[in-house]
Amino acid sequence: MVAVDDMNRKILKLLTTDGKMSYNEVAQRLKRSPSTIRDRIRRLEGEKVILGYVAVVNAERMGMSVEGVLFANLEDGVNPDKLRSLAKVPGVVEVLQVSGRRRVMVRLYAVDNRSLEETIEREILPLGLKDVELRIVLESVMRFPGV
Repeated sequence: MVAVDDMNRKILKLLTTDGKMSYNEVAQRLKRSPSTIRDRIRRLEGEKVILGYVAVVNAERMGMSVEGVLFANLEDGVNPDKLRSLAKVPGVVEVLQVSGRRRVMVRLYAVDNRSLEETIEREILPLGLKDVELRIVLESVMRFPGV
């Protein structure tokens, strides 16, 4: 297991604000050699401390003007692994099991309120969700560091 020491924490902080930073850019910021930074990042990736790199997409520019957060519970006898199939549902960007009265959280985008409702009715509820509460996101104050 790789040690997540102070230097690795600094590397991770930089990469979480800009995952496209080159080894040279990180090295310059931290006053280290690019080869040292490269080796540390590769170790962090190899040990699955860094799981991957993603593009942060502006959903509104993609025509998805509505963001919903759905909270629900699973019906009795429904295996939580069934929720993995939500990865195939257009607009679903996150599925979490959470604490509280409603134990499942689904974050999703849609073109408008009607298509959001249709996606929930046709694609999500049939998986065995009950006690559903839907919230519409009014404004994203801070979603990702640096964005």
